[in-house]
Amino acid sequence: MRLMLLVATLLVLVPGCAGPAGRPSSVDEAVARASEGIRPEGIRAHMAFLADDALEGRRPGTKGYELAARYARAHFEALGLRGGVEGGGFFQPVPLRRGEALPQGCALILKGPRGTRSLRFERDFIFFDTQAGTERQVSAPVVFAGFGVTAPEQGYDDYAGLDVKGKIVAMLWNGPPSFPATVRAYYADDLTKQENAAARGAIGIIGVRSPDDERRFTWPDMIRETHIGSGSLRWIDEAGRPVGLLESIRVRTDLNRSGAEALFAGEAHSLKAIFAAAEKGKPPAFALRKRATIRRRSRHTPVQSENVVAVLEGSDPALRGEYVVYTAHLDHLGIGPAVGGDTIYNGALDDAAGSAVVLEAARAFAALPRAPRRSVVFLLVTGEEAGLLGSDYFAEHPTVPRERIVADLNFDGSAAFFPVKDVIALGEDHSSLKPLVRQAAAATGFEVSPDPFPEETFFIRSDQYSLVRRGIPSVAVDLGLESLDPKIDGAAVVKKWLVTNYHSPKDDMAQPFHFESTARLARLAFLLGHSVAMQEARPQWNAGDFFGQRFGGRAGS
Repeated sequence: MRLMLLVATLLVLVPGCAGPAGRPSSVDEAVARASEGIRPEGIRAHMAFLADDALEGRRPGTKGYELAARYARAHFEALGLRGGVEGGGFFQPVPLRRGEALPQGCALILKGPRGTRSLRFERDFIFFDTQAGTERQVSAPVVFAGFGVTAPEQGYDDYAGLDVKGKIVAMLWNGPPSFPATVRAYYADDLTKQENAAARGAIGIIGVRSPDDERRFTWPDMIRETHIGSGSLRWIDEAGRPVGLLESIRVRTDLNRSGAEALFAGEAHSLKAIFAAAEKGKPPAFALRKRATIRRRSRHTPVQSENVVAVLEGSDPALRGEYVVYTAHLDHLGIGPAVGGDTIYNGALDDAAGSAVVLEAARAFAALPRAPRRSVVFLLVTGEEAGLLGSDYFAEHPTVPRERIVADLNFDGSAAFFPVKDVIALGEDHSSLKPLVRQAAAATGFEVSPDPFPEETFFIRSDQYSLVRRGIPSVAVDLGLESLDPKIDGAAVVKKWLVTNYHSPKDDMAQPFHFESTARLARLAFLLGHSVAMQEARPQWNAGDFFGQRFGGRAGS
């Protein structure tokens, strides 16, 4: 009853939610009842199936992923939703290609005044992305360009005074710590850095990790990810070309600490000094005295996977042609190197839980006696773990008119190990979605907290960013770190999980999940989407917003 009262309050506060004049108050009660139909048992059941060993980690292009996609389709069909793909189907094929580095053909040789040194593949350096041709070799001087960032609106340019034309650019991961969190995330994005380097004539990129990067993601973790194939996929355009790469950047590699020490040995600035300056906000930028020769050979294999798309038709003739999109990723990493004797990377929290939130939000919408004014798309995507591939493909090839997508609501993670007090809404500050997020959070008993891990740049690391880049206001809502139990330090629990269980076989259903917290998040998801679907005005970027100015005009292109 408390939830019904809170929902009724929300429906009064949100413009359009109360419906046309004369609509009986029982409609408000129907929304509340639909929300209450989201139960922890439903969340647990979805997660248990999707994270079962039988699905072998749901790697794109495998039988396990296909089973997960069929499960989602069956759920949507049972709810009476229609397929969201042309012809009425539920599956949107996503053409992918996998690239695998061939160790015997990989080399990185540094030549300088002190002599020549050959680095060892996987000990000192790796290739995460091997899609730019099956054979590549570049030999050129190296220039260090700090974070590799040019941000005029922040008064910041790592390339000021540097000549990198025809050269290899070494740069730190991430972005300047002084930037606002989501702005920092934008400039930390790999494609943004590629485009910036290419615009200045660079032909190669060497990534250097800071001590913080190393603590968050150790070198053995990096090697394990490459062996699993994380980052090895790209979606392929009609001409057979991998999307998201620049042909002028011929090679890209990342260094272990040993490789970074070798690169900066005997240079004007030591690696230690560079790290110290980066922590203060601005590392030095300078030409090195070394020349690097980088060789890579790789094997390419076609992979076929699919997004799952379902639609609930809106009820308002004037607005049913506009769409609110829910996203979560259905894929995970599959089978990989053993950890504690286990080789199946189940992906229970990441992202069976987020998929469960979307599946249960769909159940709540289907339970309404009358659909909301706008139509609602439920999109479970493939290839997120390899770089937001399924969502990027959908954003480029939407199954509904892109200019009519009014918002994306994304759920990635969405599980907790304690009763959660708060949620985090990445991206809420950029658009008119913020008050709707706050009202839905209040209606479900959540507080809203700021991003606790801005250094992780999560805003660009989940599927809503694919829609943001096409100019669509978006928000990613996840459970926060505050526990309702004062005896539990939620932040400590989550930080430990990120170090011990993230992207490992330990992310399975043996973890002590608090399913009621995820059910509450799914209720928030339903109420938020319902609010967006009911209000008269579509969400808008805030005036002068960073992302609105960069991408706001792309929705109809």
